[in-house]
Amino acid sequence: MTQLRVDTTSRAALSSLSAIKAAGSGNNKFNGLLTPPDSPLALKARQQKSKVSEVVAVAGEDEHKGGREWIRHPVSWSLFKRYVDAQNIEPLGRSLETHTTYEMVMAARRKEYGSVAKYLTTHVLPDFTASTMEAGFDPHSALVVEDFELLVNDFPYYLSDDVEHWVLWCRKRLSPGFAAPAAAVQAIHAKFGVSVEWRYFVNPVAKQSVPQLSHAHVFVKRV
Repeated sequence: MTQLRVDTTSRAALSSLSAIKAAGSGNNKFNGLLTPPDSPLALKARQQKSKVSEVVAVAGEDEHKGGREWIRHPVSWSLFKRYVDAQNIEPLGRSLETHTTYEMVMAARRKEYGSVAKYLTTHVLPDFTASTMEAGFDPHSALVVEDFELLVNDFPYYLSDDVEHWVLWCRKRLSPGFAAPAAAVQAIHAKFGVSVEWRYFVNPVAKQSVPQLSHAHVFVKRV
């Protein structure tokens, strides 16, 4: 997801997470759960995951939520490329902190707007999605660079700090997989230039958090 506005509902949902982060000061790091499993911080992390389940339950199960589980350690760019080039994205995920924040914010969005897609079309992509209603727009026509919009991912996968995680929204349907259409490549090059290293994939439908809005994940390492 991208550019999520943290309003009153989200701040309330995240208040318990802030308390846990404050408790993890010093050498203990919440990201990656680098503490012993019986430590107070690890116990708080497990309690936090339970709270996430409660928030999701309150929001209801009427919308497919998708997403990935959290991972313990950041993935380097070289290892990330090996995974994606082998078309194996199962080892990827968010840090525990980012995953917990993501789940709570998504649950708050569903509760307030009925769906994450409704929130995005209202606050993040209103003009972009409205353009699909214009006369002459054909969702089955060939992709062109104007069909894409790149926005930074507010809840990125847990990668080394030199890797950027973006979401490439598309007005037309993108197929799951790892081959970027020519128009998507043009959009990426227009945004970042031709000298950057990048990888692209569209999650399987079962892993898509907002299947109603077609999007790909783009990862960039600037040279």
